[in-house]
Amino acid sequence: MAGTQDRIRYRIFIAALKKQRGGVTVGDMAAITALPFHCIRNLLSRAAAEYNGRLEVGNSGEIFYSFPRGFVSRYRGLGPACSRFFEKTLTVLKSFFAAAFKVWIAVMLAGYFILFVFITLAFLCAIIAANVFSNTSRKNQRYSGGLTGAHFRLLNGIFRFWFYKTLLDPGAPPVRGPGHPKNSDTRPLYKKVFSFVFGEGEPNKDWEKTEALGIIDYLRRKNGLIALPEFVILSGLEIQQAEQKILSYCVNYGGMPEATGEGTVVYRFDSLLVPGNKRASSSGDGFSAPSKKPWKFSLNTHKTNRNFGLINLVNLGFGSYFLYYILNPVAAGTSSFSGPFYFVYRSLLFLNANPLLVIGVGLGIIPVLFSLLFWAVPALRAIGIKKKNAAIDLENQRKKGFSTVWNSPLEVTGDTFKDPQKADRFIKEIGAYSIPDVTIDPRGRPVYIFKGLEEERQALERYRKEVERNRENPGAIVFDSDL
Repeated sequence: MAGTQDRIRYRIFIAALKKQRGGVTVGDMAAITALPFHCIRNLLSRAAAEYNGRLEVGNSGEIFYSFPRGFVSRYRGLGPACSRFFEKTLTVLKSFFAAAFKVWIAVMLAGYFILFVFITLAFLCAIIAANVFSNTSRKNQRYSGGLTGAHFRLLNGIFRFWFYKTLLDPGAPPVRGPGHPKNSDTRPLYKKVFSFVFGEGEPNKDWEKTEALGIIDYLRRKNGLIALPEFVILSGLEIQQAEQKILSYCVNYGGMPEATGEGTVVYRFDSLLVPGNKRASSSGDGFSAPSKKPWKFSLNTHKTNRNFGLINLVNLGFGSYFLYYILNPVAAGTSSFSGPFYFVYRSLLFLNANPLLVIGVGLGIIPVLFSLLFWAVPALRAIGIKKKNAAIDLENQRKKGFSTVWNSPLEVTGDTFKDPQKADRFIKEIGAYSIPDVTIDPRGRPVYIFKGLEEERQALERYRKEVERNRENPGAIVFDSDL
């Protein structure tokens, strides 16, 4: 598994490398891939060996990797070809089984519903046929647990709702075309069913990479310098968690904490900068790290999910019905609703099948268990989504609230934050890092003045300007592997 992941990572890395023009450094590739430096160095060395890369070293000691001969692999032959074929085959098989699993769930849901409706209609037809051939008056119609008015109302409701309202609804949206409504859903049934049961997956896929790219981009625009409050704004983490994570960034991207002449602690990432590189020297304000997207229960409409729930309810009802009479044979002989059960039982006897086994397992246990899971999985998922979205909302609000405080730390009130209920929590978090002075405004509200935060912000900006003035130019190339 680790070997497969390594090959996939290398393939993605090469795809990103092919888009670059001219020489690239470890810092450049970190800004593109968000991989740690040690990983990038290994991948660049591997790429240089496979694709006859060119290495250049500037007088500042920075190594530039380029591929002037293109990306034609040195490794050709049967072995590498078989390896690539195996990887592609494995990917296709994974996609096939994933799609087959989705189709199976849809078949189970719709298939059992159609089967139960077919059994009900066949039972009804058998009753009508028996009555016609026996010439019995309507008042005395009886069939082993015969057909009552309740049966007719149930069957009529099922037929009218599902076969007319759902399948033959004249108000249903047309197929995609010139007059197709923009908000109609034309996805295949199996995708809608799978969306209801399992959702649409992680909305913030590869978030660690996305977040790292935003933070690296910010560092490259800010001369490789960042303060802990800024990292909180970029990550949305609490102060203590942000401090631990920024240290991991120092390990992965060659950073180190240092103190300015005024005693302000900053984190410096010179390795992410390339002297004279346009991207490294570009300036810009603002925080580029995006906010996390909330989880969605499903992309289906409420009506679609409701219909799936009703179909599952029908399956659960019929499955429970057959399972009940299998477990209570005495009740089957006395109940007026046992007609469909006996109809299926006698039909299976006619087909030389084992009625009790088929009914008990095929029409009882399997549909009941499937129906319970069909509801249990979305219910548990909904609970989990609620908790995840609460955490995401907290992080996103922390980013915006801390950004406002960082930019204007001398007048902070509860109105500074989007959610007043979280204002006290955020103010306490900031206060644990920088103790504020507190005054009361004319309206009786507390106003927090973070003088220490303001001094830190100003000291950081002065230090950034000083570093900008002292930056070196790359100078001439002192080593070239092609010379």
